[in-house]
Amino acid sequence: MIRQLLFEDLDGGFTADPETVIDAAAADHRYLDRVPGLRAVLADTATGRYHRFLAVQALASWGHAPVYPVVAATAEAGRRSPWLGMLTDHAGRDRTFPELAAAVAEGRRFTVPTGGEEARIEALTALVGLGDELFFDWQLAYAADEPALADALAVTVDRGVDRSDEADFDRVLQLADLCAVLARHDRPRAVELAERLLRKDFRLTVRTHLCPVVPFRA
Repeated sequence: MIRQLLFEDLDGGFTADPETVIDAAAADHRYLDRVPGLRAVLADTATGRYHRFLAVQALASWGHAPVYPVVAATAEAGRRSPWLGMLTDHAGRDRTFPELAAAVAEGRRFTVPTGGEEARIEALTALVGLGDELFFDWQLAYAADEPALADALAVTVDRGVDRSDEADFDRVLQLADLCAVLARHDRPRAVELAERLLRKDFRLTVRTHLCPVVPFRA
């Protein structure tokens, strides 16, 4: 079933990358007719976890409000999520959560006009709460650029800057990106957090990522 839903265009032509179909829905809403089929895939526990993850990714990208609690629950599971490590990059870093963050971000184009924005923001809030725990690449900062997420961003950066445990990703740099996003919606809190981050880590790359918040200091 997943082949017809996410690996074929509207003319039945095969595409090797399901994101081609997922992205195409923005221009042609006929793809949204596949939502019931994707819901069936997600509900079928006998279906492989990769195909179920693709269903979540597509439904979140298409603004399907009932899937956002699934994303939030996945975020709350964090490192206990059965999807963790399913998708990895060339360096072996998990891509599951970055892809989820990007999908929920893209869902905004559908939820704003049709409803479901509250559920989408709740899912994003849960993902932001992992910003000091899991690798998100650039996708979390992209997704979190919402006024409603200012408090969640501030809490995550505040907590993360005081952590002393070792991370399997560049935690300070990721927090710097979240801090830069926070500055667009709550500059005073972002400046205070940026100064704390710089006291912890004064690397050139951190200073560069924080330059939208505080002046660059050589």
